[in-house]
Amino acid sequence: MPRCYLGAHLSKEWVDLYHPKDETHHKIANKPRAIRAFLQTMQADDILIFEATSGCDDTLLAQIRAQGVAFVRVNPAHAWYFGRACNLPKTDQVDARMLSAFGAARNLEPQHSTSLAREQLKSLVRRRRQYKDMETQEKNRLKRVTDPALKRDIQSLLVVFARRVEKLAQQIAEHLKKHQELHATSRVLASAPGIGPVTASVLVADMPELGSADRRQVASLAGLAPRAYESGKYKGKRRLGAGRRHVRKVLYMAALSVIAQGRFFQPFIARMKAEGKANKTIIMAVARKLLAILNTLVRQQQPFDMKKMSMNLLPQ
Repeated sequence: MPRCYLGAHLSKEWVDLYHPKDETHHKIANKPRAIRAFLQTMQADDILIFEATSGCDDTLLAQIRAQGVAFVRVNPAHAWYFGRACNLPKTDQVDARMLSAFGAARNLEPQHSTSLAREQLKSLVRRRRQYKDMETQEKNRLKRVTDPALKRDIQSLLVVFARRVEKLAQQIAEHLKKHQELHATSRVLASAPGIGPVTASVLVADMPELGSADRRQVASLAGLAPRAYESGKYKGKRRLGAGRRHVRKVLYMAALSVIAQGRFFQPFIARMKAEGKANKTIIMAVARKLLAILNTLVRQQQPFDMKKMSMNLLPQ
């Protein structure tokens, strides 16, 4: 059955829609009732395509989850470059039509909506990350401040951030315990070397593909897949591309922990050092290998056990 991609451009107040079958445009309020009424008119071969816009797509995603319709949530940068390549002007209606064409041109696969419990966990994890980012900013300011009054002000704010982070950590732990599937996955992840509660919660919240995708796909999603950089006779170094930066960040820290432990990955690390690889290259290679192992653990829903790991995953 051919796919029909319905383009949806989102803003805070409105959703601009384009239907390619009859080439019509519609504008509806970005409200639950209006969105629900529209989704109920979609046909079996219709796929809603829209950009991942922070906050603007929350209502739409909630209704998609409730109605169970097919959708594709695309990277805004990919859609932007496609629009530039088509030499299109920038209006809401044009963007909706462009998204429809983008989906058809790439024949994008429909995505599966995550559970409400995972979305709630994602919100908690995101809020914790925001507090940590603000804490880091204030710590950097504290290093440059000389006024004693300002120092005291920043230090008092750091105490507040520390308390909020601790409270959110408790809320995340309680949320995981309330939902058996998420809790089971979290425990499996935390059994692996270098994976603590924070990293496990980030992976459960932001990598729902773990266990269902292959190791190359999850590496690409996490931004750990090296990409060629070549042109003509020029052979540049392979670079890590795009992906979910916050996932890559926690896996980077997990890889540092694994390397510091000096076990399990030691032969793999020693071989890369002997080949003259840079330290950061080694860290990212360990993170990528660790992610492949985590993907297998989640698929099998079994805790980490080096004796039971398949030979192609063991670091050599």
